[in-house]
Amino acid sequence: MSPVVDVADSERTTSSASTGPGTMEAALPPAQSLLARLLAMHVVLPEEWEEIPLPEREKLADTTTTDTLLNRLVSLRLLTAYQAEMIRKGAADDLILGNYRLLDVLGQGGMGTVYQAEHIQLRRQVALKVMARSPDIHQRLIHRFYAEARAVARLQHPHIVTCLDAGRQVKPGCPTRDYFVMELISGQDLFTLVRDRGPMNPLRVCDIFRQVADALSEAHRHGLVHRDIKPSNILVTPDGQAKVLDFGLARLPTQQMTEPGVVLGTIGYMAPEQARDPHNVDHRADLFSLGASMYWALTGRDPYPESGNPLQDLHRRFTTTPQPVRRLRPEIPTEISDLVAKLMDPDPEMRYPNARTVSAALTGFTLWLPQQTTPVPAPSRSNKAVLARVLLVEDDPGVRALMAALLNDQCEVREAEDGETALAEMLRDPPDLAVIDVGLPGLNGPDLIEKARAAGLDSERMKILLTSGELPAEALGGLSVSSADDFISKPFAPVEFLSRVRALILRRPSRNSECHAIQPAPLANPRPLAIETLALTVSRLLAETQLIADGQWQRINRYVYALAQAVPEQGEYARLHDPRYIELLATAAPVYDIGLLGVPRHTLLKPDRLDAAERSIVQTHCTIGAEVLMSVAQTLGGEVPGLDIAAEVARGHHERWDGTGYPEGLMGEEIPLSARVVALVTVYEALRSRRPHRPSLSHAQAVRLIVHDSPGQFDPTLVAAFTTVASRFEHIHAG
Repeated sequence: MSPVVDVADSERTTSSASTGPGTMEAALPPAQSLLARLLAMHVVLPEEWEEIPLPEREKLADTTTTDTLLNRLVSLRLLTAYQAEMIRKGAADDLILGNYRLLDVLGQGGMGTVYQAEHIQLRRQVALKVMARSPDIHQRLIHRFYAEARAVARLQHPHIVTCLDAGRQVKPGCPTRDYFVMELISGQDLFTLVRDRGPMNPLRVCDIFRQVADALSEAHRHGLVHRDIKPSNILVTPDGQAKVLDFGLARLPTQQMTEPGVVLGTIGYMAPEQARDPHNVDHRADLFSLGASMYWALTGRDPYPESGNPLQDLHRRFTTTPQPVRRLRPEIPTEISDLVAKLMDPDPEMRYPNARTVSAALTGFTLWLPQQTTPVPAPSRSNKAVLARVLLVEDDPGVRALMAALLNDQCEVREAEDGETALAEMLRDPPDLAVIDVGLPGLNGPDLIEKARAAGLDSERMKILLTSGELPAEALGGLSVSSADDFISKPFAPVEFLSRVRALILRRPSRNSECHAIQPAPLANPRPLAIETLALTVSRLLAETQLIADGQWQRINRYVYALAQAVPEQGEYARLHDPRYIELLATAAPVYDIGLLGVPRHTLLKPDRLDAAERSIVQTHCTIGAEVLMSVAQTLGGEVPGLDIAAEVARGHHERWDGTGYPEGLMGEEIPLSARVVALVTVYEALRSRRPHRPSLSHAQAVRLIVHDSPGQFDPTLVAAFTTVASRFEHIHAG
C-alpha cells in the first residue's frame, strides 16, 4: 500500500520537484504527485485533508489516475468543481492569488473577473476582483482599477460593499495579476431578482432604495459620484439589506480618468447630462440612475430599453420620457410614482437636491405603506379625520420642506412660518401634534406654546414637539418639562425625527368623542398595565422555549430603573428622570426580543457558531418585533401607553453607538434613547445568563466586557452611569 500523503510529505515532495529527474515527485505516480503538489500549494487545505478519515486518505493515496483523484476530492468537498476544472487545464497555479485561493467564478465584466475566494489562513470567504490583463493593456485602466479599490476602501457604510484588501502578484514568466478583495455578500442583484420574480411590492422597493440612497449620501459626502447605479449593481441580501456594488466608474473629487473603450455608465439608466458629458456630472446624475433603478423594481421594465442601436438609444434618451410608473401599475401610490418621476427629471435642477432628502422621503413610505399593493381609494375629508394632523411651525423653508416630505404620506400636514399664524391655526382647528421651533419671528416658540396651553390646548388635546438649532439640548429639555411633550435639536437625522413624531402621535388619546364622554377621568399616574401584561406574556413565552432565563423580565425592568437614576439630568438624558417616561420604558423594555418568536427555534438554540445565512435570519427579529408592535400601536392608538417605546426598543436594541449595528446602522444619537438604554442592560443580562453556545459570565467579567472590551458599542454617557451602579446590577441579578 502506498504511504498516505501528509503535509510534511507534500512540502518535501514539492521541494524535491525542483531538483529535476530522479526526484521523489518524479518517482510518484501522477495522481499522488498532483495530490502532494495541491497540498503544498494549499489549493487543498492541509487541515481539511487531515480531517478526512485515514482509510479514505489511504484510498486517495492509492489512486492511479488524476481524473479519479480530482473527482473524489470534489465529492469530499476538498476541491470545488471550478478548481478541479482549472487543474485539469493545467492552471493549478492560477488558483492561488496572494493569501487567497480561488473557489469559483461569480461574474465577469470589462474590467476583470470576480471570484469567490477564501483567505488561506483566516478561512474567511470573500469576493476577489482580478484585473483583466494583457501585454498591451492601457496603463490608465490599471489606475482606474486601483482607484475603484481605494474609493470603496474610503467608504465604511452598511449598504456599501466593503473593500478588505488589495495587491499585485508578480511571478516570473507569468502575467502580473492585480486584485482587490471585498466582503462576500449572499443574495441576488436587483436585476436578477425582478427578472426572476417580477415587479416588487412598493413597500419593499422603498425600503431597499432608502438604503441605497443612504449609501449614495455617504459616497457623495466623500466627493464620489458612482456614475453607474443600475439594478445589477444593487445586491439584495436574504434579509432585505441592500448593498451598492461596483465603484469602477466613480468620479473622484480630484481625478477625471477616461480610457478608450470604457463606457461611462449604462445607457438605460444614465442621466441625460452624463450621456452628453460624463466628466462633469455631479451627485444628481446618481439620483437619476436611482430613480431609473426604482422604475425597474416597481415595473419590471427598463425605463429606456436598449434597441441595439446606441445612437438611436441616445437620441430617445434626450427626446422622450418613460411612461409614469402608475400607468404600468395603477395600484402604486401616486406619491411613489411622482417620486420616481422627480428623480428622473431631465433637468438636474428639478430633481431632489441630494440623496439624504431622497432617503428621508423613502423613510416615510417605509413606515406607512401597506404590505399589499391592492388599489386604495384616495382618502376623503372624512377618512382623513382618522389620520394624525400635524402643524409644522418653522420659519426656515428648507427645514419645513424636509419635515413635510417626511410626514406628507402618513399625516395631514399644515404649515406656518410664524407664531401668530400658527396660533390662529391651532385655535381654528387644533392639530394632533404641533412641531414648533423656538426661534420664530414675532411670537416665539415658548410664548406660542404658553398661549396655546392657556387657550385650553393641553397635552391631551395637542402634543408638542419642540425644536431648535440654537439652544443647547439642556435648555430644550427644560422647556419640554414645563410646556412641550418632547424636544429635538437641529440638525436632526430623519429617522430620529420620525421616531419622535411617531411616538407622540401614538400617545395621543382616541378621537372618539362619544367614548371620551363616558370614560372616567384618568388616574394621576396610572400603571401601564396593558404593556406590563404584554411584557410578562412575551417573557414567559421566551422562557418556556428556553430562549431567555426565567425571571428575566423583572430583572430588565429593575436594571432600567437603576441605570436611569445614575444618568446625569441634562440634555436628552433628562427624559430618564421623567417618572412617567421611565415607568413606560422600564415596563416596555422586557418586550425587546419579541421578534425572536418569529425566528426558527432550531437556529436560535444552535450550540455551534452561526453561519452568515443563519445570522441574517436571527437579525430579522429586530424588524419582526418592531413591525408587530407598530401594527398593534397603530390599531389601538394611545389606548395602550408604551407600545411606541416598545417598538423603538425592539427595532433598535442591536444598533451600536459607532454605527456598525443592525438593522439600520444608526449611529450615536440617531439611535433612540430608549433603545440605547435597553441595549446596555440586556447585554449585561445576556452575559450573566447561560446560552447554548457558551456558559454564563461572572459579574466582573460582564462589567469588564461592557466598560472596557466593547469600544463603540454603547452610549458613552450610559456606560459612565453603568460604572457607578454596576454593584446594583449584581444585586438585582442575584435576586
